[in-house]
This record gives sequence, C-alpha cells and structure tokens, in this order.
Amino acid sequence: MEIWQYIEILRRPNKTWLFSKDNTDEKINALTKIANNGYPGLIYSITEFLKDNNKEIRGTTCRTIIHLFKKIDSRKGYYDTLKHCSISKSDIDFYEANFPKEQYIELLAISSLNGSGYVREKAVKKLSQVDSSRAVQFLIYRLADWVLPVRQAARNGIDNYKKTNYIDSLIENLPIFEWLQKVERTDLRPIYQDIVNFIAFTNRAYVIENFKKYPDKLRILLAKHISSSLADNSQELKLLLNDKHFLIRNLTINHFDKLGQAQIEQLLNDKSANVRLQTLYCLKEQNGFETTAKKFLADNSATIRHFARFTLKQSNSDFAKFYNDNLHENKQIIGSLSGLAETDGKNYSETVKSYLKDNKIRIKKTAFLALCKLDEEDAYDFAFANLDSKYLGLRNVIIEFLSNIPRQEVLTKAKSIYETGNYDLKKSMLKLFNKVGGWTAIPDLMIGTIDENENIRQLAFGYLQIWRTRAVRLFSTPKQVEIERAKQIFNFVNEIQEDKQYFKTNPVDGLDFYFK
Repeated sequence: MEIWQYIEILRRPNKTWLFSKDNTDEKINALTKIANNGYPGLIYSITEFLKDNNKEIRGTTCRTIIHLFKKIDSRKGYYDTLKHCSISKSDIDFYEANFPKEQYIELLAISSLNGSGYVREKAVKKLSQVDSSRAVQFLIYRLADWVLPVRQAARNGIDNYKKTNYIDSLIENLPIFEWLQKVERTDLRPIYQDIVNFIAFTNRAYVIENFKKYPDKLRILLAKHISSSLADNSQELKLLLNDKHFLIRNLTINHFDKLGQAQIEQLLNDKSANVRLQTLYCLKEQNGFETTAKKFLADNSATIRHFARFTLKQSNSDFAKFYNDNLHENKQIIGSLSGLAETDGKNYSETVKSYLKDNKIRIKKTAFLALCKLDEEDAYDFAFANLDSKYLGLRNVIIEFLSNIPRQEVLTKAKSIYETGNYDLKKSMLKLFNKVGGWTAIPDLMIGTIDENENIRQLAFGYLQIWRTRAVRLFSTPKQVEIERAKQIFNFVNEIQEDKQYFKTNPVDGLDFYFK
C-alpha cells in the first residue's frame, strides 16, 4: 500500500453510524506504517490528527510525528519541512494540556519552525519556560528570525538556559551560531560572545575538566576560545598539546613563548606534518637552526623536506648522497626514498631497488614510486612482474604507471590476470583497461559486462560509458587487428547480452558503429 493510501485511512471518520465497526486499529496501523516507511515531509499531512477525538490516535500521531521529525538531518531542512504545518496558537495550548512533557517539547520545537510569526513567537516563549535541554537548539535557531518579536523572545529565552546544568547543551549547539551568522539577517556577535563568555570563562573549570568528552568539532571550537584567552596555566596548555586532533595541537603554536624545550620537542615529533612544519617556522630565526633543519631532510612530509633543503641550500650539501647514506643505515627510509627521487639521485637507483624487496608494503610502494622517477625501465620491469600483486595500494600505483606506457605485453598479461584472477584482481584489471582506453582496451571492457559477478558487470558497464564519452576524441586510426578483435568480441558479448539480459538496456548496443 502507498503512503498516500495510509493518509486516506486516517481521514476516514472514526465511525460512520451508530453501530459501525470502530476503525481505530486500522488507523493505528496506518500511522505505524507511516512512521516506519515515511519521510519528514509527511508531518504536514498528519498534523491535524494530533487533535483527533480518539486519545489513542492522538498519541500514536504524536509519536509518529516526532519519529519523522528526528529524521530531519539538516538545519535548512527543519524550516523547509515544517513551515506549512497547520498549527495555530490555540493548538499549542491543546498540546500542553493533552501530551506528556517530553512530547509537548517536541511539538513546541516543530511549532517554532512554523510559517506564522505569531505561532513561532508563542512556541519560543513556551520553549523558554519548559526547562529542557532540547529547547536550546530551537531557541538558537530563532535568534536570527526575520520577525523582531520572535528574535526578542528567543534572546530572552536563551538567557533562561545560561545555567550550569545546561552548559553541555549550549556547547553542543555552538556550531548553529556559526551557521546563523552567515545568514546576516541580524548581528548575533554580541549574544554569541555572551554565550561563549558564559561557557569559556564563567564555567571554564567545568569545560577544562570535561574537555575530552566532546566530539572533535566541538573540541576545536572550545579550544579556539580557550587558546584566545589562555592564562599562564600549564594545565590548559597541556590539554591542547596532548589532544588527539592536530588542529587543536596546532593552537599551541600561538603560545610558542610559553612552551618548554620538552614541549617543543613534542611538537617537532608530532604525527601531523602541519604541526611539525609550523613548529619549524617558529624556530627558523633561532641560532643553530640549520642543525635542527638537517634532522628533517628526510621527513615523511614532502613540504617539510623541501623546507629543510631550502634552509640548507647555502651549505653545499649533497642531498642525494645524504639520502643514500640514510638508506644504507636503514634510517628514515620513507623520507629518504622520496628525497632521492626529489633530488634526481639516479646514481643511487640500485639502493632504491634493494627496498623493492622490503616486507613492509608502504616501503615497497615508496621505493617503486621513487624508482619511477630515477629509472623508468627498471620500474617497468618491477611493475610488469607485480601487476597481480596481492597488495591493493601497490597494485594501484603500478596500474597508474603502466597505463601511461601500455605495451602489448602488459595488456596481454592483464587479460590473463582477468581471466584467472579473483574479484579484486578483476576490478584492478578493468581499471587498467579503462585508464589505457582507446581501441586496444574496448574489447576487454565489453567482456567485463558478461562476467559472472554482478558487481564486475556494473563496473565494466560504467567504464564502457566513459569509453563512449571519450570515443569522440579518439583521433588516432585503429590498427586493422584492433578493429577485427573489437568486432569479434562485440559479436560474442552482444549475443550473450541479448540472451542473458543482464541489464535493462544492452550495454554494448551501438558500439559496433565505432568498429566499421
């Protein structure tokens, strides 16, 4: 049954005549179906049943509406979904008299988003009095209302929630202020600053004590306010320095003069490249910075390696030799492999090749990427031999490399791997065929559309669509052998597609146009 049919059931009279059958159960069932399968936009169609004569129907309607209301997942979605709901000022009084407090608060929240300013104003005033953390979010929304009395009511209301037991709710809704200020309907900076002062100054001890429990987005907001007013308090600085999010740790850079040597070392060894780089910038004017910079020549971050080399450019250092020596000593392997590639260390390609056998896939992958720049032929030999590597990350960079030099032996091996490979290998080979494109790859993409695995068929279908788009730019003339193979595979695949009908429309239909 369609949703609209359930709504029609709700609109039937509860009883048509004196001895008619009661249809309460049928309506309850309809509301249950709407709750399970419906969407927030349906609230508009069932609001009227909140005032049904039958108490059970009223209660189920309310629970259904609240369930749909909580499905709204965007700030803009609240008003767009609820502004046309048929709710009057007197309805709000009815809700207060007939529904439990928790449900009443949800109905007030819905009413505060109504298209009528009078309804919004009354709902906001009621939300100001219900003493519930749920009210805070919807009072904040109305702080930027386009009707002045509603804005004023919301401002008065939010003041009622500036209490210690509502701090977490105020913190949770700080991002709404950030969003509302972009509306520019009214200047929210004074009231926002007032809330921030209440949170970050009046109740600073509570925030510091509970800081770690908040999610990343809220911690970042709070950290900015804490940082902007950081006192000579080692506890607050330590809190920022040891946070799990790099943006918060990075705030300690603003207080570099307060950091001890151990804390600076901690930042220099931070797992975030951004934090390490900002710390180096703070140190670059100090005497002896060249010694510090040398430690970062083989950093895992390309930006930091470049910064370190730039700092030491007057030292006449042989950076390629430095990286090669590091590799012989098994030090800073990732950064040294990448550094060799960046400094054109072709004389040391043999050192790089030795790391292609490393057991750690990240090192093997980095060594291959370095070899691609230092010795393309040796890189090709490795790529060809490892085209069917069991490591997806390595396989992907190999495919990227080989797709730019698609020799016939590569395509032949890729076809063989596709024929005998598992699901993941088939996906990778299709990816290679797609990247190679042109006349050589189209037969293999067509074959993918008749694979026994549906996901492979869908992937091949998508790649075929890409091939069709690119075909108008295929200015090269195909070889006769390519045309013949494409025709042969087309006839084979087309026959199977017509028989199996894997897709609503035959994915190879019309492709023979290109092979004439």
